[in-house]
Amino acid sequence: MYSEKSKNELLELFEQHYMLTFESQIKLSEELGKRNLKAEKKILDETISVQIAKIKNLEYLKDFGFNAEFNNGGVVVTRTTRAILTDVIAIFAGFIVFLIGVYGIASLVSVFMNGEDMNVFSLAIDLVMASLVLTGFKFFNGIKRLLDYAGFKLSNFEGIITLQKRFDLKLEQIKEKASELFLETEEDQMVLKLGKHTIFNSNVESIVQRMTLQELANVLRKDS
Repeated sequence: MYSEKSKNELLELFEQHYMLTFESQIKLSEELGKRNLKAEKKILDETISVQIAKIKNLEYLKDFGFNAEFNNGGVVVTRTTRAILTDVIAIFAGFIVFLIGVYGIASLVSVFMNGEDMNVFSLAIDLVMASLVLTGFKFFNGIKRLLDYAGFKLSNFEGIITLQKRFDLKLEQIKEKASELFLETEEDQMVLKLGKHTIFNSNVESIVQRMTLQELANVLRKDS
């Protein structure tokens, strides 16, 4: 990734390393080591270590909308209040956008059905508003997420993992041995599963999300 960069270019990148992604920082650190730029590598490695510590503490679970609390060597994962509020706001915004879209469609239908004189500007506005129907539908994804994770709780105790989650709107509690917990990749997603049940997933392209999910799986299996 950085092998073709000159020494000066690497040093310029190092000066802006705080703006790089975690994965880019790791690759830059490797290249600094190869070029024997020890002082710069040491500073960059300290930054990387801070990131890794946050991953180990499951701080980035908040990017998924979840919070982890450690107790007695185990962990309890619940949905964050912020994530719930975000879904509620998205649903409300989606509803407003959807209504605007419906109004746009109704205006277009009225123009064509009643043979009204077409104003190009008004027609363009109605077309834009009508297109918002699809945008509004996208916001409604928050409804499914809000329902799926209402009452969500994931914990481990003495080798038994307990998942409390809604499946087909019904809140269920699943208890399985830690050996039934596993990660699998589905297209561009890394999925954490307990038996046949999906807990949640992450973007497999994001090294931070991927490592966070792997660390959560390790923590949940720790007592087994």
